[in-house]
Amino acid sequence: MNYNKFVPKDTFISEYMEYMSYVETAESYDFWCALWAIGTGVGRGVYVDRPNSPVYCNWYIILAAEAGTTRKSTAISSILSIVAGVDSILTGKTSPESLELYLHDSTAKGGTARAHFAVSELVTILGREGYMSTMPGLLTDLYDCQELRTSPGTLQMGELVQKEVYVTFLSASTPSWLVTAINPSVIEGGFTSRVIFVVDDARKRAIPWPRARDEGARERLVNRFTSTIEPAREQGAINISKGGLKKFTNWYNTRASHTDPFRSGFEAREDDHLLRIASCLAINDGSREISSRHIGYGSKVIAEAKSRANTLFGGDFSYHAKLVSAIERVRDVLLAAGSNGVMHNDLHSKVQRNLDAQELKTLMTIMHECGMIQIFKVKKGRSTATYYRATRAIEKFGVSSEVLARLNVEV
Repeated sequence: MNYNKFVPKDTFISEYMEYMSYVETAESYDFWCALWAIGTGVGRGVYVDRPNSPVYCNWYIILAAEAGTTRKSTAISSILSIVAGVDSILTGKTSPESLELYLHDSTAKGGTARAHFAVSELVTILGREGYMSTMPGLLTDLYDCQELRTSPGTLQMGELVQKEVYVTFLSASTPSWLVTAINPSVIEGGFTSRVIFVVDDARKRAIPWPRARDEGARERLVNRFTSTIEPAREQGAINISKGGLKKFTNWYNTRASHTDPFRSGFEAREDDHLLRIASCLAINDGSREISSRHIGYGSKVIAEAKSRANTLFGGDFSYHAKLVSAIERVRDVLLAAGSNGVMHNDLHSKVQRNLDAQELKTLMTIMHECGMIQIFKVKKGRSTATYYRATRAIEKFGVSSEVLARLNVEV
């Protein structure tokens, strides 16, 4: 998809995409990161003035591709360098408890509970540690931008009060890690319906030796960003034209409907996503009113994002999640066994809830072929026992997309 056709020249998004043409990021990443920047910059005071249910510009966006292929970290660090001067951005590890307290303190100091994440590794925010397990639920709750939100807090701090909540989120991950982190219960809990997963494995082009940007390019872009969001902040409400409303109504009444967990959840909020992107496009071009053109462009972009995300979470997602969980369980047992290794029967007893005997045998064969384990035989009386021992390669393994792909084919 050519994202440049959705934005006029001499606007923030078009200039940002030109700025990013010097590096090997995916074009989709540049476009969505620019939308996140607009949503982050305008804040809670700018919203689509839909009766009874206003739509704010608080994007949750996750870039997804295999490690190193599309420069996800470069995409995030680049937009961060543009936005950082406008508001404070959280870039490190934050626990759910720390985030609750941060929003409470933000309310006490400035009257609003706002937080903006720009984290290059999703594991930083949605890690497997037990204390991080409630983060998807917390982000889901914060997404709705409540005027007043309270939580019990701690005995020391007492009740935590958060006013005019506004949280934006930008991160990145590999598809294989997402399959582990975003399990079916997280989908059912509503987190994924609020997230735009930007799935792309194609760099805009190969750039063996990038050209140097013009001197002052970043400063000019920051000025363009500021001059784009400040009038929107002053205006506040974003209205929709008659033509825009007609286009939106027609889209709403004729859009596709699905029953699988991911797409049905996403479609429950798809109208909000469309209005959000349309409002950002209107802010970008300076009209600050949603037109039929904004709705038309936005519907194409949202449909593309949903289709690509469905390759991760649709169809046989539960089966993929089961396999990835099983691989992680086997890996943990092997690492815990250390140099002594673990006997096949003992390993099977520890993972039998995850894999049956044939699946385990296939998995161990693949891991051996990938150099992640050693297989050796030990005679015990008249019988011979099979042992597995982890190699150093498995420590870097995490959830290997190569193993997962081969396992999906062979199991």
